[in-house]
Parts: sequence; C-alpha cells; structure tokens
Amino acid sequence: MLTTLVLAIAMSAPLSLAADDDGVPVTVRVLDTRGEVIPTATVRHRDEKQRHRVNTVTGEWIESVLYLDDGTAIVLEKGMELRLEISAPMFLNKDIIYTMRKRKNVVVVELEDFSMEAEDESEIQIGFGDDNLLDK
Repeated sequence: MLTTLVLAIAMSAPLSLAADDDGVPVTVRVLDTRGEVIPTATVRHRDEKQRHRVNTVTGEWIESVLYLDDGTAIVLEKGMELRLEISAPMFLNKDIIYTMRKRKNVVVVELEDFSMEAEDESEIQIGFGDDNLLDK
C-alpha cells in the first residue's frame, strides 16, 4: 500500500524538475532585417563546439543550462555575461554579449543578408568552424 502511494506521488511530479530549477532561461530570437524568422539559424556559446538550431517556426532557441564537450555544465544565472555567436546560411554572422537578468531574458538578434555586392570586402565575415584567433 505504501509503495503504491509513493509511486503515485512520484508519477504526479514533473519529470524535468532539475532542468527547470537549474538555471535562468534565455530566449534568443533570430530574425532577418525585414523582421521575418530565419528557420535555418543556429546559436552557439563561444566555449562550446556544438551549434543549436532555432525552432523553425518561431526562430527561437531557449536554454537555461549549456553543456560543454568535456561534460561540464554552464548554468545560466543572473548577472552572468553570455557570449553567443549567431549564424545562418546566406546571412552575416553576429557575435553578441548579453548580461543575464533574473527573468524575461529575451534577446532579438537581427542578421543581415549576405551580399556579394558589399561596398568594402573587409565587412564580409564568413565563419569556418572554430575561427578563434590564436595568440602569438
């Protein structure tokens, strides 16, 4: 009887308690210059190699904990500076730094169309994997 009661209580509890309580969620919404969703956009924290795809309908990526390749977790908290790289095919990459707040962390990122007719070739940025500058 006691086992049935414990099982019933456990089944009624939310399955993702740890994920919801671990960090402060951030939403990154990726749009083009006309305000339309870019369904192929990706978001990546500067310390991780994995790119996270946005929702193809809303253009949003939502997360509260990031996991690095070595298994360590970056728990997003109030006051933390979040460095993100946002990219999409046929758009210029954009790097942002966002300071986390206690709640309502919504970042709208607008990507510019990649134009081969750029006035100055130094404006063109093309990302190739991990383009971190080496200290010499």
